[in-house]
Amino acid sequence: MKTRILLLILFVSVNVLAQAPKLSENFTVEVGEQYGETDGDIRNFYDYDGYVIGINRHKDHLVVQKFDPNTLKEIERKEYKKFFKEKRREDFEKILRLGDEVLFFYPQWDRKAKVESLEYESISLKTLEVSDFKEIIRQEGKVAGDFAFVRSGFFTTKAKTLNKYEYRTSYDNDKLLIEYRLKPKFRDDSKSFDRISINVFDKDLKPIWDEVIEMPYTEKKMDNEDFVIDKEGNFFMLVKVYEDDTTNEKKRKKKDANYHLEIFKVKKGTTSIINNKIEIGDKFVDEVLLYEDALGNIVLSGTSKNPDSRSGIFLNKKRGQATGIFTAKLNNEGAISEFMSYDFPLEMLTKYATKKEKKRNEKKKGDDEESPAFEGLKINSIAANNDGSFLILGEQRYVVVKTRTSSSGRTSTSYTYYYRDILAAKINADGTLAWMHKLPKRQVGKRGKRTMSYTHMFAGENHYLLYLDNVKNLNLTEDQVPYKHTDGKGGYFTAYIINDKTGQVIKEAIFNTREFNGTELEHFETDKIFPLSDSEILIEGFEGRSKDFLVKVTAKK
Repeated sequence: MKTRILLLILFVSVNVLAQAPKLSENFTVEVGEQYGETDGDIRNFYDYDGYVIGINRHKDHLVVQKFDPNTLKEIERKEYKKFFKEKRREDFEKILRLGDEVLFFYPQWDRKAKVESLEYESISLKTLEVSDFKEIIRQEGKVAGDFAFVRSGFFTTKAKTLNKYEYRTSYDNDKLLIEYRLKPKFRDDSKSFDRISINVFDKDLKPIWDEVIEMPYTEKKMDNEDFVIDKEGNFFMLVKVYEDDTTNEKKRKKKDANYHLEIFKVKKGTTSIINNKIEIGDKFVDEVLLYEDALGNIVLSGTSKNPDSRSGIFLNKKRGQATGIFTAKLNNEGAISEFMSYDFPLEMLTKYATKKEKKRNEKKKGDDEESPAFEGLKINSIAANNDGSFLILGEQRYVVVKTRTSSSGRTSTSYTYYYRDILAAKINADGTLAWMHKLPKRQVGKRGKRTMSYTHMFAGENHYLLYLDNVKNLNLTEDQVPYKHTDGKGGYFTAYIINDKTGQVIKEAIFNTREFNGTELEHFETDKIFPLSDSEILIEGFEGRSKDFLVKVTAKK
């Protein structure tokens, strides 16, 4: 009996040791002093004058903190009691930084005067003080937006228009664009032409120019994909334009898409639209982003997909899945570069895939109708380099909804959130493909994003993709499916390290959240990670007894 117990203890000890990987020597980890908890739905950090400023919602209070990023100590705190209780703040819509201030925006509707307005308050990153309310936009009549039902009481809802205003800052964060749509003149999309109000401000929120621009195509014929302003304050919009009066993305017996892309340019202070047409051939647009690069070019990049299809008795629409990436560029002279696209190689897609995923993609090889696909892929961001090259970063993100009915007739619905493999692809400044990777992970949860997804930073010659993982995934082979990381169950803070020039990838574990500095790093969330510099990030941890603390992770260059 003793022998069996000894053998069992020995087996468990060896197994535990085998699961404890060697931690990376490419990072340093520092832990700061504890401070009072600030746990709410607003948790933002900003760097200013060598310090870090935290802006948080704690219950109904606004908490503004100042930290020393070297000592990781909280050195100043201001609390504004019952800040979010005031009625004018109940429709809080947006928070963003412009210059040395953080701005809170609130749409307002004056029913008596029939006037829409947009108000804001600013928080000084220098003094941590909150300004008075100021009006920045005033519009007679209704502004268009998204119609939705929102909770107004414990058991009641009310109809409301959300997302009325869109916000963009210039590449140098020196200008702010606020764009909104005027209420359409006609309800029929085939007769209605969108009227868009463009409002550009400098970093002190002084108006530079504002105009109302009527679109050259009807709402039915045109889809607005994205928009941006450049450092000069010029406005650019990317649109999808259908070739006929239908909204079919593909015509029967036709190979090419039934639409093309256009970039509209409106020069500062004018109302005329300069059209720049982009032919996409047989590619179908999945997601696309528009941005200004470090060299002043307006770049569009995104993912292509298989065309949508319909199946079943009711011809239910099935959305096509991503099959590759593409890019094109509008330079300072107004010339459009060649539309360049790159399909996902089947060899890449079958790495770390399940048997079903491999079978589905291998069946599509050589298919004229469908190409092998990166299922569930969504673009997360575009990371622009100083030389005009950029990274397209995305991951498989989707939600599985299940509704069950009990024997008594009661129904219940569950939501399972999946954050799976990462796409990392580098495009050179001339539009050629430098490298492309599918990086395995498998994060699953029941309460939204929380500990899942990843954070990107660039230090020295390497890109770092930082995320929480199951320790068993540290040394996966290409024919293995990643082990599941369950949200809320701890895990290893892990890094994919990608050399920017060569694309070479290594994977390392940085720390274990369950054995961290003599305690457990509780309430770890990806959205609490703040890029402090090109080589440093801050993570806000929770001690478990109403105390928070900062963790600094530094990549050794």
